[in-house]
Amino acid sequence: MTAQIGINTVSPKTTLDIKAKTYSGNITTPEGFLVPRIDRLRAQSMISIPPSTLIYVNNISTGTLAGNAINIDDTGYYYFDSSKWRKLDTSLYNENGNLSENRIVTQGSKTLAFTGTAKNSFSVDGNTLSVDAADNKVGIGNISPVTTLDIEGTARLSPNIAANTPPKLFNARPLYINNNNGEISYAPKGFTTVSGGYRPGSNVLATFPVKNTLVRVRFVCFVDASSDSNNNINEAYTYGSFTIIGRGTSNPVKMIDVNVKNVDGTPKSLTNNDGTSIEWDNYALNHITISLNQSTGQLRFSNSNTVFSYMFEFLGGT
Repeated sequence: MTAQIGINTVSPKTTLDIKAKTYSGNITTPEGFLVPRIDRLRAQSMISIPPSTLIYVNNISTGTLAGNAINIDDTGYYYFDSSKWRKLDTSLYNENGNLSENRIVTQGSKTLAFTGTAKNSFSVDGNTLSVDAADNKVGIGNISPVTTLDIEGTARLSPNIAANTPPKLFNARPLYINNNNGEISYAPKGFTTVSGGYRPGSNVLATFPVKNTLVRVRFVCFVDASSDSNNNINEAYTYGSFTIIGRGTSNPVKMIDVNVKNVDGTPKSLTNNDGTSIEWDNYALNHITISLNQSTGQLRFSNSNTVFSYMFEFLGGT
């Protein structure tokens, strides 16, 4: 014999088994289960409350958010957990909690978005990561970012990522760090830029306006620091400088003040130097050409040897 109670049933399946009087249809008579309805003060005043006691708080204008009623901040269902009343619909977003074990969220094709208007709208472990949703900024190592990305600490680029170690630089501009606030910025227009790499063929180093241009160019040509046998060829090591100047439509950009030297510092024997093309022969490394297109302003470096490397530095303004 078991102690079970059935309502609207003669064969209860649990300690209390309540069946609907009418299972379906459009009958308007309410069906359900009503738990005790009390105000916050009444819930707060109870003592010796058995765990799992269930109530419905219908008024929070009485009592205070303190003691066992610290969580009763709205009307609704509450249960007693041995020390305080807890919302029956407790979730991560309306009450603090603790993870009992590791959790994994499998998003699949779904997105997870957070919207906010506070300065420290989302954070991880204090200042490890802080998202300022008010001003659209992210802080790493601080909770008060003053720029779009504000890092209080160190940063690293992995050399193992192919995109971080390109075979060629094209119109690269150096980064400058402000000693007062640590801000990183590009060099302003007219300062040093760098172009170069480890590639054969005809490569565009930079593109300049065909007029109102004055740029001093320095360059080095060599073989990559490897075990390649071409490292022993003197002709591979060439360096020099020249100036690109373009004053107006009738005087478009051209190369002047050309100085190209051998590995021992002696002048390189040029096969052409006419203002738009600088050319020389580099023995086993084939024919080298630096050309400047007066119509497009493109400066190109041409050679056909797969091991030939080069680096160009541009100092000036356009």
